[in-house]
Amino acid sequence: MIKKILLLVLLAAFAAVATEALSQAPGGASPAAAPGPASPKATDIPPATSKTSPASSPTSPKSDAVTTGKDASPGKGPTTSKESTSKDASSSKTFPTSSASPPGSTSARKELVIERGLVTLIDDNKVPATEAGMLTDVPAKEGHSVEKDALVAQIDSRSTLAKQKIAEAEFSAAKAQSENDAEIEVAEAAILVSKEEWEQSKRIQQSTPQAVPESQIRKDKFNYEKSLAQKKQAVNEKKIAGLTANAKLAQHEAASIEIDLRQIRSPFKGEVVEVMKNVGDWVTVGEPIMHIVGLDRVRVKGYVLVSGAEGASHDEVFGKPVTITVDAPGGKKHTVQGTIGFASPVIEGYGSDRQFRIWAEVDNEKIIDPVTKLVSWKIQPGSMATMTIDLASPRSPLPARADSTKGDKGKVQSFKPVTGDEKSGGKTNKAKER
Repeated sequence: MIKKILLLVLLAAFAAVATEALSQAPGGASPAAAPGPASPKATDIPPATSKTSPASSPTSPKSDAVTTGKDASPGKGPTTSKESTSKDASSSKTFPTSSASPPGSTSARKELVIERGLVTLIDDNKVPATEAGMLTDVPAKEGHSVEKDALVAQIDSRSTLAKQKIAEAEFSAAKAQSENDAEIEVAEAAILVSKEEWEQSKRIQQSTPQAVPESQIRKDKFNYEKSLAQKKQAVNEKKIAGLTANAKLAQHEAASIEIDLRQIRSPFKGEVVEVMKNVGDWVTVGEPIMHIVGLDRVRVKGYVLVSGAEGASHDEVFGKPVTITVDAPGGKKHTVQGTIGFASPVIEGYGSDRQFRIWAEVDNEKIIDPVTKLVSWKIQPGSMATMTIDLASPRSPLPARADSTKGDKGKVQSFKPVTGDEKSGGKTNKAKER
């Protein structure tokens, strides 16, 4: 009985020594490659040792040590440490968050995923008061949709309207005076009469010197020169009346501009999200009256790293197609297509956190809830989004956005200025034609 116990102890000790020798072999064989301690032929398995591969010279750097694996059998060839290392590396390989290949890869990168993008507004304006005064009307309410240049608030303009009417009346009077040629015609007739009287007196004096005294000749000459001066005066008064008409026209247009400034209009098509002032409130210049936002088109912003597996350059992403997945309330997701419309040339941050800003503009649309039948926007500003940039596609042409500065903003009624032809009654041009 004692002999059997001693024999078992010796076998266990020998198996432990063999297992330790196999684990310390240069070939890197795992302890699991050794047979169990109950095997009586454990001493027949030699430890793994390094030897030169027959296919390479003794000095070749590619010689690999031969290891005996767990699956070693008379029908299978030896397993090299190089193959074992590659298997271990493949089993512990990690993948980046984006599908972009790491720098230095021979395959071209196809896409780049930018997480934690932010949906922002493009048209966002707290409409200010352009003139000081009391609000007499605020037709736009919170939640209302307004068109571009729609009247959203009215500032008291009664005094400005009175100024406009006065300027309009004075303009009409001055213009009528500038178009009146009666004074010039009277002066011309007086010139003809006085000249004829003067010449007649001179003829009589030449024939009968005693019939017309010298004083009468001087008086007739004075009347003729006076008629010439009266014509110049009439022409000058007509010119001054035309200039006065133009000045009154400028006053009328200034009053019209003041009236237009007191009519607060929406700068773009959008929705009223907040009304800050109501009817009867006094506002100063620049004080916000209401907050209007445009939701028909939104902007998705994100940041691209410059270095690392997720890195890219400004030229790689600008103008490329992008798929944007927006996180909507209730766990819903909406996917839209767009184009990278801006990639900042300025790199921000330090070290491995260096990055630059990008954004893409996408069209928004309204959806109807099937249960509540309420209408809402598909994409809401402030939502998080994931941007997947298609690097393999060619650069797309950026869509031209309509100029928001164009459009009729309440036309101001104006009158035709008095021209030089109207001042002279068109006689100057007729004289030139003759």
